Amino acid sequence: MNVLFIVIVIMEILSGIEVDLCIPSFPEIQGLFKTSTIAIEGLLSINLLTNCVGALIAGTLGDRYGRKPIIMYGLALFIFGSAICAMASNYTMLLIGRFIQGFGISCPACLAYVIIPDTYDVKTHQKMLGLLNFYATASMAVAPVIGSHIALYFGWRGNFSFCLLCGIVCFILGYFILPPGKRNANLALGLGGYLTVLKNRKVVFYILTICFFVIGYWIFIGMAPILYCKDFGVQLKHFGFYQGALAATLAIVSLLSERLITYFGQNKCFWGSVAMICISIVSIVLLVATNTSSPGLITVAMMLYVGGSVCPVNILCPYAYKTAPEDMGKLNALIMAFKMMAISLLIQATSSFYSGNFRSIGIVVALTLVLVIFLSWRLLKMDSVLDGDYTNSTS
Repeated sequence: MNVLFIVIVIMEILSGIEVDLCIPSFPEIQGLFKTSTIAIEGLLSINLLTNCVGALIAGTLGDRYGRKPIIMYGLALFIFGSAICAMASNYTMLLIGRFIQGFGISCPACLAYVIIPDTYDVKTHQKMLGLLNFYATASMAVAPVIGSHIALYFGWRGNFSFCLLCGIVCFILGYFILPPGKRNANLALGLGGYLTVLKNRKVVFYILTICFFVIGYWIFIGMAPILYCKDFGVQLKHFGFYQGALAATLAIVSLLSERLITYFGQNKCFWGSVAMICISIVSIVLLVATNTSSPGLITVAMMLYVGGSVCPVNILCPYAYKTAPEDMGKLNALIMAFKMMAISLLIQATSSFYSGNFRSIGIVVALTLVLVIFLSWRLLKMDSVLDGDYTNSTS
């Protein structure tokens, strides 16, 4: 790996961990500021929503003014927001800090990714894209585990201080390593270009299908600290083991996914993964019906889901970019924006019905999985990508 790619990986890792790093601190913050569950989950939702809006703005600005300057402005905003969070003396100040963090991190989250096709040839781009997906996804999964240990030893402010430090490191690396990038002074600012991309029905189905494969997982991650630590009585030092089991499942399957797809073929890997998700749906429904309070059983059901979500996403992503080869930056921004917005709204909806048990969480997660199976069926009727050879189709 060259230096530029390492810097891009570091920025994408920061973009992944900042969302969820503070989640294990939610019970402590809720107790300190005496807020409701829906208010404390607002710290996650506000970050996701501003991340979503910021990605759409960053995508257009990056095309016009170049990737690097927009990334640097975004990192400066993120550092400022992290400092506000780390020094917050009340809930409102913390909410404002999370708002600024979300806007700031959306710039490197959206644009660092696009530097790869800007800089490298197609073959190199595809290899790097697979590695980048692994590092970014694994970092998001590991973030709550890291956050739980930081919170255990340094308290909730430690998580935001860690974000602040990482933001400063990324800013320094980006300033010296990132290329200036291409500029298009004639490009009109505004969101009209996204509407053109969304007129392609196939693109819309790719966006929805890819996003819903992962949305249920992040809803669970967002609610898990309140469920496990506050209502199931799991100690913070043990909470990391449950989150770590999910993170390990995601990391291992991500690392093996290319070999699995090459060996078994796209068709078998895709539908085998969907079968795992179906087993997960049945398990979740049974746990909801019995009103379980076992964190172990819930974690196992979610591990089946997580393991089944990796290969389908890795299979579909290259084809999604092929549907809009001239608008890869906008397509990436749309995927990111929709995912963030859907997670934010569904977490708020879940927390509003939350009553101290797994029921509302399980129902929402199961519904997202049923929806993604339907979306997959419709998408593959529209674009029969599973009939091709994996090696040839992604090279």
